Amino acid sequence: MTLRISLFASFSVFAATSVAWAQAPNNYVESANQVAVGYQGLPSRSVPGQTSGLEVADGNLLHVGVGVEGGYDSNVFFSDTNASGSAILRVVPFLELNNTNRQGMVPSTLFYDLGATLTYREYLSSDPDIKSQRAFQPGVFGTLEFGRQQSLGFAITEAYARTEDPPYIRGDQPITRDNNLATAAARWAPGGGRLAGVLRYTNTLDLFETENLKVANSVSHLMSLDVSWKWLPKTALVLQVSQGYIYYLNSQNGVSKPSSFPFHAMVGLRGLITAKLIAAVLVGYANGFYDMTRQGPTGLAGNLSANAEVTYRPTMLTSMVLGYRRDFQNAVLGDFYYLDSVYLSVGQAIASRFGAGLTVRYDSRSFQNVPLANGALISRHDNFWQVGANLDYHVRDWSYVGIAYTLMSNQSDYEPLAAQDPGRVNFVKQLVFARLGISY
Repeated sequence: MTLRISLFASFSVFAATSVAWAQAPNNYVESANQVAVGYQGLPSRSVPGQTSGLEVADGNLLHVGVGVEGGYDSNVFFSDTNASGSAILRVVPFLELNNTNRQGMVPSTLFYDLGATLTYREYLSSDPDIKSQRAFQPGVFGTLEFGRQQSLGFAITEAYARTEDPPYIRGDQPITRDNNLATAAARWAPGGGRLAGVLRYTNTLDLFETENLKVANSVSHLMSLDVSWKWLPKTALVLQVSQGYIYYLNSQNGVSKPSSFPFHAMVGLRGLITAKLIAAVLVGYANGFYDMTRQGPTGLAGNLSANAEVTYRPTMLTSMVLGYRRDFQNAVLGDFYYLDSVYLSVGQAIASRFGAGLTVRYDSRSFQNVPLANGALISRHDNFWQVGANLDYHVRDWSYVGIAYTLMSNQSDYEPLAAQDPGRVNFVKQLVFARLGISY
């Protein structure tokens, strides 16, 4: 039963997209402050606690897996006037090597986890514009951690991913993006961990291969400090402070995007409210400090940053997550956008072998300093919705079959003034998939 529940949790759609700092003295990351919605795709790494894997040396396990899914994409090019649909096939093999044991326990001294995945996507269409969107999308990741059970610990991580998506205009270049994320963290938790701190440095290299998007190629540095004090055994008061520097590598028509120095200072609460209820609430000040005399986030609402997430687990087989996020984000289109995001996720295991999930997310995105062909800067507002549902059946502890559905919709208030101006990206897109695979 326990293994099947862990498989369900891994494959269902309430996976995390970003992580918050941990209060626990033996972890570097905790639960997410934002939940990914929609179809999460095929597994690309082993399931924690899975009792499989090939023992290549004493205490070292090699995990392998491959998944295949076929389905239909109703709107390949994200069009609002002439949607083009196509059958689609995806294959995702992966390899992972780590030194956890077969029960998923991590060594207390030195832990490592290395892996690679290669996603292949094929559109089964006679339309040459659609068929040319086939893609190979490789990814690698690695973690090295020291002193997990000790009062002083260190960790370094590395993750690279290449993604390729169809363009928003038929005939344009695919949107090809290379992203490399490297982190180094030091954790200190003296005296049993009542007081704990994590100091972390993150370097991000974000590069577009698509010619008209290279102006958004960037390098970012971020220093973060998370300090927590357990005023209850499972609940902590938290202080988070971070300072970043983001600069852009290229210019377009002699103009480059402004560098920024994003700063956040937040306080809040993190931990158990009851045995079944977990909450993480943070609120504070944020600013971008953009150069080139560009105006960054302003006003009470503009400088407010907030994260609130509540997780409720009424039974071992049920999980519900409700969250809200308020912040600003650097943007490819314009300098940045204000973000208000609300999300809900529900996961349910059924009869020990079935796992079902439902997620809903709404984003209000207010883009600032969007350049027009005539040199003017405007603002625009987008409403983005995403809904996802899935049902998986675990034939064995290491094999699965499933079906999934995703709906995405974006509606913008922007009307293009000229052909060279950023077009209004209004679309409705639906994805339906059936999948099967193994994860050993």
